Amino acid sequence: MKFVITILIFSLTIHFLSAQNEEQLIQKAIEKHGEKFIKNKNISSVSIGVYKNDKTYTTHFGELEKGARNSPNNKTIYEIASVTKTMTGYLVAKAILEEKLKLEDDIRDYLKDDYPNLAFENNPITIQHLLTHTGSLPPFLPLEMNGVFDKFDEIVPFKVDSIESKYSKDQFLADLHEVVIANKPGTQYSYSNVGAEILGYILENIYQKSIDKLMQESFLEAYNMTNTAIHLNSEQKERLTKGYWMSNEIPSPNQKNKLWATGSGVKSTLPDLLDYIKMQLDESDAIAKESHRILYDNGNTLKLAYFWRVWQDKYGTSFNHHGGTSGMQNWLYIFPKYNLGISIITNQSGPKTPKLLSKTVKKILKDVVE
Repeated sequence: MKFVITILIFSLTIHFLSAQNEEQLIQKAIEKHGEKFIKNKNISSVSIGVYKNDKTYTTHFGELEKGARNSPNNKTIYEIASVTKTMTGYLVAKAILEEKLKLEDDIRDYLKDDYPNLAFENNPITIQHLLTHTGSLPPFLPLEMNGVFDKFDEIVPFKVDSIESKYSKDQFLADLHEVVIANKPGTQYSYSNVGAEILGYILENIYQKSIDKLMQESFLEAYNMTNTAIHLNSEQKERLTKGYWMSNEIPSPNQKNKLWATGSGVKSTLPDLLDYIKMQLDESDAIAKESHRILYDNGNTLKLAYFWRVWQDKYGTSFNHHGGTSGMQNWLYIFPKYNLGISIITNQSGPKTPKLLSKTVKKILKDVVE
């Protein structure tokens, strides 16, 4: 009996020391690469979060306003931009499992007006095409938004703000009549925020609820994501940070998306995003599992699930998505093989920022699992 107790105590001690070592390893990796990240040109702050084995780690670096010495923290609310699409994908996966939608459905079945233009030689755009950016739709509506980001000058944030401020759902649906489908849907990848907005329109119609309400009922409440929404309350708006475009000294205006905002409109905190990662890694969540199912594979490196980019390498099958506005950028990665997820956010945006973010994630990943 004494021998059994001794073995049990030894095993528990080894487990405790192993867990303690893992915690120290993760924290050290975050601090090492976070400090290195903020040394890059134009970067003034970054927030890094890691979820692993039901534990979360958050650390913040730098200052939100240049020269103000105000570091971000766990209450700081960020625009997560296109990472929003993965949440939209989750809502669509839920609708699929509830048999309110089918992946092969013609999207025009859910639009109130007639849109004969949303097909190519009688080949319609389907729900699956919207989820995989293969519907041959333009990147943005209104069309004048397309090309704004082609020239990286200091006025980009203010051009975007001016266009968004004047654009409505009615105008979007009217402009959708003018869209020309030049390729057979399902054959070519072409990133489109328009497709994500159409899904927002469809989801609100089939459930007769707002996207905020659908997210609240579907996963925000269950995972205690109390600081995640498209439309923030007054107290949360006070915590919504601003960001910087390239080398601008003047902060960029916050997003004014007046559409369904299912392409890029969610705001969130780092702790909430780690709870979101926890949900995505929950093997008992049938909706998350469905949302990870590969819907498009070009036979090379591009694989897409419900908006998720799917990657397969020595770290197993992983899922990721990048999000960027004219003032903030973030990247969210999920590595099921290691029960691990990483979220990294900075309130600086420019053409080099995505690569800086992804390289930092890969360095943290390597330090943590190798």
